Amino acid sequence: MASNKKNRNKITFIIVLVILITFTGGFALLYRTYLNGLKPVSDVTDTVAFIVDEGSTMDEIISKLYEEGFIKDTRIAKIYVKLNKVNDYYAGNFLLSKSMSVEEIFDTLSDVTKAYRDEVLVTIPDGSWAKHAAAYIAEKTNLTAEEILKKWNDVEYIYQLIAKYEFLTEEVFNSEHCFLEGYIYPETYSFYTSTTVEQVTEKILDHQNVIYQKYKDQIKESGYTVHEIYTLASVILFEVSNEEDMYLVSSVFHNRLKDGWKLQSSVTVCYALYTYDSWEDCESDVTIQSDYNTYLIDGLPVGPVSNTNEMALKATLNPAESSYYFFVNDISTGRAHFAETYEEHEKNVKKYLY
Repeated sequence: MASNKKNRNKITFIIVLVILITFTGGFALLYRTYLNGLKPVSDVTDTVAFIVDEGSTMDEIISKLYEEGFIKDTRIAKIYVKLNKVNDYYAGNFLLSKSMSVEEIFDTLSDVTKAYRDEVLVTIPDGSWAKHAAAYIAEKTNLTAEEILKKWNDVEYIYQLIAKYEFLTEEVFNSEHCFLEGYIYPETYSFYTSTTVEQVTEKILDHQNVIYQKYKDQIKESGYTVHEIYTLASVILFEVSNEEDMYLVSSVFHNRLKDGWKLQSSVTVCYALYTYDSWEDCESDVTIQSDYNTYLIDGLPVGPVSNTNEMALKATLNPAESSYYFFVNDISTGRAHFAETYEEHEKNVKKYLY
């Protein structure tokens, strides 16, 4: 009987010992995993701009750090923050490196003196092309026009934007020079001097989304896709800048589309050329083979020919009622003159264009 008791005690001791060893080994493994998760992601020391927006939560900051490749594991970062009671962090533009540990990253984000707030105003004028917008942004930030345009033509990135912004569809891939042509809303923006293409792009598209939301119901009822409406608006804005003229020019184009006429807009030739010296180049080279050349193709060009504003978008959706099929711009005043017949139009051309 005593022998059995000794055996049971021995077995119990062995079981407890195994549990302790297993627990200790498991704890050691977890601890090593935790320590490894705190280490730098890379040994690359180049600094990259990281922006903490006003009102960001710690969970949002940690998720953003992971998405941008600064930390290895969000769970470990959250454990670190709780264990070390990291409660102070600041909004601003920080310079981080992927060679920084989790501790170094949060020490930086908790240091108000490292929250760079240098901002610049960048104006993208009405009717600008994407390549011009990229140049304006590059003039005042750390970005180059080349890297901006490369990102704006990055298929994978554009798909990410399509998932985020309902006004972007796969039709943007029809555009020849830049997939975001027509959607870089002309406005004055405040950007950090040290920033990323993604941050700049999404700030612009966030503003575009505000405009789109005002008109999305009208767009749905128009019989055209979003891309087609933005394309027609871009042609109208490229043709005229006066609001009153826009509604009449819109009526000309709607009348032509309705009756199966070609648009025959010289500004679409300008975009087909993509480089030209004067409006006369666009008027004289109407035979250029391009899916933008509305002297040759039926209907609308394959994509926007400028980055349009709200005024042109509104005019596109609300054309004036008219029986006009032609117009010409007065080269001295910029105002448009309209005609119902080609004979009337020819007279206007002789009177106002030459």
